[in-house]
Amino acid sequence: MDIGLIDVDGHNFPNLALMRISAWHKAQGDLVEWWWSDLVHYDIVYMSKIFSDAYSPDVPEPMNADKVIKGGTGYCISLGEDGKEVFDQSKNKSLPPEIERMFPDYSIYPQFDFAVSMTSRGCPRGCSFCH
Repeated sequence: MDIGLIDVDGHNFPNLALMRISAWHKAQGDLVEWWWSDLVHYDIVYMSKIFSDAYSPDVPEPMNADKVIKGGTGYCISLGEDGKEVFDQSKNKSLPPEIERMFPDYSIYPQFDFAVSMTSRGCPRGCSFCH
């Protein structure tokens, strides 16, 4: 299968979910690459977003994929009546266990020479804009 990845937040910091998705698909023998054009057909395109639209606006879904899967905390956040961000747990999707257990594919972010696997344990800062 041909798999496309979209890091909606950009490539300023590695996206752990996309790294694990990439590793799983490569282990299945699939071709995995960054989505770059509607001129290329993909069987599945994964879109991952960590931050809300206030910090990282969503991008249009690709038109060239049989299936588009969106995930990440950024798709679970909306603005409440008081103007503060609200996290909707019912929209939160977990990765399947077989993907969650994969060692991340660091090759998709060759510009970084550090590990990010511990980021999923949480941050001690408790910023009001972060979930």
